[in-house]
Amino acid sequence: MEWITPFDDIGQLTQGSIVDGVMWGGEDNPVSIVLSNACDLEHNHASYLIVAALYPAADIITASREYNGILRSGGNQDNVTTGQKKAIKTLISNYIHHRTVNRFYFIDCRKSLLEMNMMVDFQQIQSIPIGNVKSLKPIAHLNSPLKEQMIMQFVSYTARIPSDRVSEQEEQQMISELLPDMII
Repeated sequence: MEWITPFDDIGQLTQGSIVDGVMWGGEDNPVSIVLSNACDLEHNHASYLIVAALYPAADIITASREYNGILRSGGNQDNVTTGQKKAIKTLISNYIHHRTVNRFYFIDCRKSLLEMNMMVDFQQIQSIPIGNVKSLKPIAHLNSPLKEQMIMQFVSYTARIPSDRVSEQEEQQMISELLPDMII
């Protein structure tokens, strides 16, 4: 499966384009991916370009609460058990296959100038004036249907509706009621 296609003409900028040169205001400026609607860009209806930051996948995963919880469950990074390795592999697989709706979207960028797996961070969003597009350096396009999948995950992540959670006591009661019917 081909995740990305290189491009070198900023005039071909569209939804899913990976670019460098967005000023994020930090010491290191991550590369970015375009979230703006393709039709708005194509028909010059966009006043701003909406982008999200991309970070190395390994950095995001190893900084995650889930990864660190796995390591705390039985040792440390220097002495990882077989069970922990299996749990880490499952965690990585979940990111690769987008099995959960979360703030990150995995992209295989190994066949690009980036030469590594990357994660889109849906909490790191920026709008830049469309006139600044010419200063960006094109890297690659995320291929269809992956760019559409990324946008769906972005929409799902940002459109979450907060709701009250069941208390731990109620949850335990539900589990104890359901469990006998599920164990053969």
